[in-house]
Parts: sequence; structure tokens; C-alpha cells
Amino acid sequence: MVISPFFPSEKSFVGSYIFDQINEIRNQTDFTIEVIKVVSFFSTEKDYEYKGFKVKIFKVLDLPFFIFPGLFNSINKKRFLQLLKSHYISEIDFTHAHVSYPSSYLIEDLKCKKIVQHHGLDVLQLMNGRCNFIKNIQKRYLVKNTLRRINAIDLNVGVSQLVLDQLKEFHNYSPKDEYVLYNGVDTSKFFYKEVKKNEVFTIGCIANFWAIKDQITLIKSVQILLSKGEKVLLRLIGTGPKLDECYNYVKEHHLDDIIIFEREKEHSELNIFYNEIDLFVLPSYFEALGCVYLESWATNTPFIGVERQGISELLPDNKKSIFLAKAQDPISLQIRISHVMRTNETIVFDNNYNIENLINNFLVHLICDKEKVQHLDKI
Repeated sequence: MVISPFFPSEKSFVGSYIFDQINEIRNQTDFTIEVIKVVSFFSTEKDYEYKGFKVKIFKVLDLPFFIFPGLFNSINKKRFLQLLKSHYISEIDFTHAHVSYPSSYLIEDLKCKKIVQHHGLDVLQLMNGRCNFIKNIQKRYLVKNTLRRINAIDLNVGVSQLVLDQLKEFHNYSPKDEYVLYNGVDTSKFFYKEVKKNEVFTIGCIANFWAIKDQITLIKSVQILLSKGEKVLLRLIGTGPKLDECYNYVKEHHLDDIIIFEREKEHSELNIFYNEIDLFVLPSYFEALGCVYLESWATNTPFIGVERQGISELLPDNKKSIFLAKAQDPISLQIRISHVMRTNETIVFDNNYNIENLINNFLVHLICDKEKVQHLDKI
């Protein structure tokens, strides 16, 4: 059973990496997989089907604005068990919960092997909520309650070692078992393809316009390139609270012809985008492991990230100074972009990060039963 606040639908691709993960588990095992999507109690979402998975909606009763999450957990657990009963979900072997709250809270009484996968660097979700005063009051409450639950989990999974290292910062964290499961890429979806390219060197970025994604640093680095006489085009895809700030900066500095804001694209359309650009850049400075880096890499499109983030774990040591910039530093980023423009240097994709191989290794660790995994000969 998979329980997650993120899962794609026909209207939204959010959570596509979780779909890819469990789809590959479905390909490699004979498991029957149940998907439960946890949403706000006030959500209007209803059960739906997505590419062969029947997604059941569970509405979590909570105070608004992430105030003392888990306060009604005893009620939510009873309601959750009732949901399982009403859908005849029983004899569960594994429960794979994504994100600590509310997933790990809901599954704590289930009699099965329990896994919690942590996707972000704010592993205990201490930054959630709108009011700093409330967040400061509830910090000890949230740390105590969440650590107690994930310490009882059979396997804590991080999408990078950096994520697990964030958990280790809490001295009461004492896991039974840990595993790093990188966000792999489905190479049947993302691969090199001959497409018509722009004559001008083109940089692409796909990310929500959040402060931590730091598109403004990328915009300023392109501005520096222009001041040095370079011809370049920047394509930005995404929405979010920082979009207006970035858009206004571009307008004020007359960069409209150089920097283009594009609508969000269906996940299935992104392979063409990666192949159309010459370089992918995501200057995020609080990044567990962006799937977009792997997607770009699989298309043989070079990418630049930020040092000491999750992506740094995947790069060879002798390439880190070339493809990783300093955080929030337009000049550092510009220097690395200029290097790629001048040399066309790239890194050959490492097939260890093909999702098929990553999931195969994960299943071996999880199951320790070769008869249930079809592709063990690949290890």
C-alpha cells in the first residue's frame, strides 16, 4: 500500500516521480498495489484512476495552516482504518508512506512492514504553516511526535544521503534501518532525440517559482552573460509566488526578448523540451534531489546545479567544480554556464540512476526474497 500527499492525475502532474516509482515496482513484482492519496479535509478531490492505479482519497482532519498537526490523529487513524475496511484492503505486506506527516502518523498501528520515504530537506516539516509565532511554539511538539513515529518505522528512506543527514541532526533520531533511494529517471520517457534547436545557445529551467528554487539568480547570471556580449536565450517553465518578482525584473531590465516565461507542460512533453535546450540549470539552494536534473541528464543535455545539494552526490568528484555553482551567486553560476557554452562539456549518463536499476536494488533490500523480484540478474 502506498500512501502519499502527492500523486498525479489527468489534471496535474504533481507527484509524477511517485507514479514512476510504484509503476516500476509493479513492473518488477507480482504485488497488488493500493494507492491512497491524503488531502485536506476541505479538499473536493474524489477517487480517480490514473494509468492503471485506482487512487483512493483520504481527507485528513486537521486545524488549518498546519497548526499542531496530528492533534486529531486518533480520530484520523480510526477513519483511515475504516477506509481500508470499506475498500476491502487487508493482508497488507508493506506500507510505503511518503512524507512524515500525515503518512507516518496514519500507519503506525498497521501490522506490516512500514516504510517512510522523505523527499525534502525539511524532513520534519518544521517550515510548514503561515505564522512564525505558531511555528516556533509547535516546533518541540512536532519534533517529539514525528521522531517517535519514524523511529518506530521499519525503514526510513531518503531521496539522497543529504536527506538522511538532516534527520541525524535531531539527536533523538534512532532509525531501525535506512536506505537511500535516489529519484531515478525512466529512460523510456527521457532520452536523446534529434529535434530542431534554436540557433542561439538556449538555457532551460523547470521549477516552481519558490524562493529556494532561486530563478532570480539564474536571470541575473544571464544578464551578466549579455553584458559580456554573449548571445543566449533563457526558457523558464513553472508557476508560483516568486513568478511576478522574476517577471517584473525581466521587464524592468528590458530582457523580454532574451528570457521567456512558458506555461507548465505535461510531464510527457518535457523530453522534447530537454532536447531542445543546450543546457539545463536549476540554481535551487535547498534541494534534496530534483528529478529534473536526472531527466535532463538522461537526454544527454548538460545540467548545472548548486554545490552541497543532493545532486552533488551523483556527480563524479572531478566534475563538481564544473557543474555546481555557489548558492545564490550569479557570478559563480555565469562562470559555469560560460564554460559549458565554450566547451560543450557534459557528463555521460550513469545507468545506475535508471529507475529500473534503482528500484531493483531497493526491492532486494526490502524483500530479501529473490523469487518475488523478476530482474535480480541485473545486479
